[in-house]
This record gives sequence, structure tokens and C-alpha cells, in this order.
Amino acid sequence: MGCDVIIDLQFCKRDFVNAKTQSYETNKYRLAISRLTSINDTGLAKLQKHIETINRDLSTTAVLAPAVKYEAARPDICNLNQRLFEVSKKVGNALSVPTYATIILGNSITSSVDTINSILSEATSLDCDGWYLGFEFDTYERVPSQMRDVYNCCLTQLKLACTGKPVLHAFAGPLGLLSMGAGATGVGIGHYQNLWQFTRGRFENRENTGGGGDAPARYFSQALWGTIVYPDEIQPLGINLRNSVCTTSPFSPQSFQNLIPWDKWSSYKHLLFVIGESLSSIGEVATPRQRLRYARDILQNALDLHKRIRLELKDNTDAYQGNWIEVIDKLTKSNSEDYDYLSMLI
Repeated sequence: MGCDVIIDLQFCKRDFVNAKTQSYETNKYRLAISRLTSINDTGLAKLQKHIETINRDLSTTAVLAPAVKYEAARPDICNLNQRLFEVSKKVGNALSVPTYATIILGNSITSSVDTINSILSEATSLDCDGWYLGFEFDTYERVPSQMRDVYNCCLTQLKLACTGKPVLHAFAGPLGLLSMGAGATGVGIGHYQNLWQFTRGRFENRENTGGGGDAPARYFSQALWGTIVYPDEIQPLGINLRNSVCTTSPFSPQSFQNLIPWDKWSSYKHLLFVIGESLSSIGEVATPRQRLRYARDILQNALDLHKRIRLELKDNTDAYQGNWIEVIDKLTKSNSEDYDYLSMLI
């Protein structure tokens, strides 16, 4: 299919187990930090072999170094992640592919710019070819909306981008709209909501949490930059407004005049298609600063469109666009020198 392949071995929550993780040889190294730090050179050599085997078997185009989640005031984690990276770098060299350092920032870090900068000063000392970033927000929301937290996430990406190395924002979801303007060269999106940001809760086994097969399909609207329940929330819209909110994709209904049945799996594919197409378009814009403006126009249009919809949509789907615009404005004003420097690197 011509796609690049990378694999995240997910050391960030080591006590999580299921049949899929247990099928990997690297699973035996998903241990408590105290045990991981005590692994000797022989153990690291075995881990290196397992990392090389799986990356060779999958013909990956880059090696993602396994790493545990960074937390505040934990120098032992910084040292451990350096050892795990050095093992992975040897694999990347052996396979003649880039090696990306994995930086998963826990929520004990992400609420403070000073703490973020302290961890980044440690992580950016790694001799990597790029960065794979996961950012755990201080509070969980379906889509991150708090201005401070979203700004900190974007600032982290901007600081990493200013190293001159590519940045992949893992678990980005719809927030990837801002990531491209914050210097990221790629974003991770998934159809499930628990893939729209990094959260340790997604690795916990849950029962009876709702949202199963009986939940209605959510239509992701590029114009709203959010979801709207299909058909319940689309039906009350007048035909003109409906056509403004809804655009077609290969996986959506081809007309919204008469709302036909639509299944959830098609809605997931539609979401991935629409976000992917939108972010690809943003990626073609020349500079990160210009990409911010592009994203701002999308969000402003979404705000204006929400005002025309005279009903309260579920999922707080209009709760973040305004705050994201404020984040863009703050990045543009407060981090102008970073953007000047980044434009020289492109």
C-alpha cells in the first residue's frame, strides 16, 4: 500500500497486560521502574535483540525507542529512558533507519512550563533522529479544551521542532489541527475517543462504561471541527445549514437531504478520512506560522457555524474551538522568536 510502518512498544504503563501485549517478546521487560533500572548489560542486549526482531519483521521505517512515562522529580526515569534509547539507537543503526526518542510526559509535568522545560532539557540530550511525543493532560476531557494545557502541549511540540528534528505527536486526535502549526511533522489519530490524547486510563480494563454498539454514530464535521450525532442532531437542521455542516467522504452518506441509516464503523472511517485529509492539506502550507493561521480560519468558521445551530449538541462539541483560537493567538504573539527560528530550519 506504500505506507510507512512504525511500532510503539508501549512501556508507558508497564502493569497493563492483555493477550496482545503478552504475544511480544518485549513484554517481559515491561516491569516496574525499580526492576527496569536494575537490568544488566546482558538483559539490555536481549531487549535489543527483541526490538530489532520485531522492527525487522514489520519492515518499519523508523525505530521508536521504548520509554517509560516521564514524571516530575524523577531523575531515575530520565536515566532509564536514556539506557532504553541507547539500546534502540543500536537497532536503528543496524537496520539503517532513523531512531526516534519517545517522550511521554505525565500530568505531574504538563501543567507547568518550567517543569516541561526541565524534562525537555534532559530528553533533548539524546542523539536521536526525531521525537515521538505523548502529552498527558492535567484533566481528562473528550477533546482537550483548557487553554493552559493546550498551550503547554503546543509549546512542547514547538520546542522540540526547534531542535531541527521531526516531531510526531502521538494520540493527537482532533487536536492535531493545532499540532501541525506547532511544528509537528506528523500526528497520530484514532477512531476511538481514548486515542484522541494520551491518558493512562486507556490502559485500564473497564466494564460497563457505555458507548458500546448501541451508541449512535457520530458524524465528524470538518466545518464544525467536531462531532454531531447522526441522525438525531442533523435532522433538526434546515437543509441549507445541514449542507454547511455536512460534507461527504467515501465513507459517509452521499446526500444529507434524506438521512439514510449509517453504521458506526463507517462513521469511524469517515472521521479518520476527514481529519487525515484536513491535516494533509495543512501540511502542504509553507510554514508553521502560516499553518496556525490556516487552523485559526477553520476554528473561527466552526465557531460561527455553531452559533447558527439553535440546539445544544452532545459531547460538548463546541467547548474547545474558542479556547484553541486563544492558544493560536498566544503562540503567535508570545513565541514569535521560536517561529522565526523554525522558519529558518525549513
